[in-house]
Amino acid sequence: MDELKRNNAQNDDEMEIDLVLLVRTMWRSFLKLWWLVLILIAAGAGGFLIFQSMRYEPMYECSATFTVATGDSESGSYSFYYDMNTADQLSRTFPYILESNFFRSSLLEKLGTDTLNGTITSETIEESNVVTMRVESPSAQDARAILDAALEIYPETARFVLGDIQFNYLDEPETPAEPYNQIGTLRSLALGGAGGAVIALVILGMSALFRRTARNSEEMKQITSLRCLAAVPHVRSKARKTHKNRILSVMEKRVPYGYRESIRALQVRLERAMKKNGGQILLITSTVSGEGKSTLAVNLAEMFAAKGSRVLFIDGDLRKQEDARMFGSRKGMGLAELVKGVRPGRGLLRKMKGKELYLLGGSRPVKQPAPILSSPKIEAFLGEMRKRMDYIIIDTPPCCMFQDAGILADQADGILYVVKYDEAPQREIRTGFLSLSGKNAPFLGYVFNDYPESASEYGYGRYGYENYGYRKYGYGHGYGEYSEKQMGEGTE
Repeated sequence: MDELKRNNAQNDDEMEIDLVLLVRTMWRSFLKLWWLVLILIAAGAGGFLIFQSMRYEPMYECSATFTVATGDSESGSYSFYYDMNTADQLSRTFPYILESNFFRSSLLEKLGTDTLNGTITSETIEESNVVTMRVESPSAQDARAILDAALEIYPETARFVLGDIQFNYLDEPETPAEPYNQIGTLRSLALGGAGGAVIALVILGMSALFRRTARNSEEMKQITSLRCLAAVPHVRSKARKTHKNRILSVMEKRVPYGYRESIRALQVRLERAMKKNGGQILLITSTVSGEGKSTLAVNLAEMFAAKGSRVLFIDGDLRKQEDARMFGSRKGMGLAELVKGVRPGRGLLRKMKGKELYLLGGSRPVKQPAPILSSPKIEAFLGEMRKRMDYIIIDTPPCCMFQDAGILADQADGILYVVKYDEAPQREIRTGFLSLSGKNAPFLGYVFNDYPESASEYGYGRYGYENYGYRKYGYGHGYGEYSEKQMGEGTE
């Protein structure tokens, strides 16, 4: 019995977590598709207003309120005082007489027409002889004419039911000046906008419900048996909105503590795994672009170097070659120049100022990188660098988009797979793992990048993200510069 209660409690927790995850995913979808939400709201508001305008037909209402007197027409004596029997009879017979064929034919004859351009209704105040008769018509003049004719012929038509009656007007009929069903523009826009918002909410909800991305370790277990080495938290900053060329640096003093600690923990686990396998070359890749792979790779290289290791960072994404900019260098040489015959001691590698961190990365994109990456010169170069470096980190393009990562994986000793929270579809992540599974380099694990603070399982809490600032290129003094002394000069 106790076990059953525990299972029920666990199921309740899972349902609650799923609901929270659904709401969080909807919110992330809204942040990405806010423009679609605005379009749907505007389209709903405008569409509903146009729809009402197209089907709009102005209707006019003419009414008269009166009391009904009963009496003797010959003697001219009528009683307008309230009588319960008379009131009850009025409430039952007034609608009946208005709908009778005799009344309708008499009314059409009085108006001199074959059709009635309007409708007649009556309302009797309960337990009284006060009656309100109304006529609704697309024409104001017809509404007044129909009501006048009805009031004139009704006493004679109802004579056989109510006897002799006479009306005493409390509110006499008047020709209506404007339609009673005018379109309220603001109200129509509000209703249409609300309808568009509901549609947008349904779309976001369905998108979140059927979204198959990786958002936690449980979902990753359905893709791979590898363990998560770290969950690098998301960093929010106003500075990043105004300085697009600045990247997040783990060495910046005002970087959130949780971010630095996650990178440090990841570096320790990777170093332990590399030493266990006797490896030096770490290949870093992801499923699709935009997962923060390059920023993570740069920060890992910086963290390895901060621990006293000699580190070589290689930009393996020849299609873009943007990693050099992250190091504060706009010009430089990379793998393409290496294959062309440039030697390491001739300016091929650049040493970062104040640390044993070296960069091999060009600035000109290469359209066909496969022949370069497959060159025996790269294998020979990496063999030489194994003797001079403690670790070599290779940043590659996404493995699901290009074959570049697979080519370089044969030269690596370990692979770190970057998975951005709620970004790539699960089937594409699975394809990415499969595309590298047959390579020489084993998977060391995966890392969750840009993990939301509210979903963190690692207890980092708040880091003061809003107060986070950046220096030029995000690395402060000394990191955005490289010395003129090149690797190999003075050592060979």
